[in-house]
Amino acid sequence: MRPRKVCVCKQVSESEIIASIQNGANSIEEISKITLASTGCGTCRRSIQNILDRELKVGKIN
Repeated sequence: MRPRKVCVCKQVSESEIIASIQNGANSIEEISKITLASTGCGTCRRSIQNILDRELKVGKIN
């Protein structure tokens, strides 16, 4: 199975976005600096925010 492209303009996959979050990115701006996602047309911004919210929630210790 091919990785899902979240940002078509810059060819950034969901796994690349998750990796940037795991390496400390905690905002769309930081993810964009690392991966270049959402630096083209910006259509993927909501998807990136959803991934960020999900991954930060998963990473929290109860």
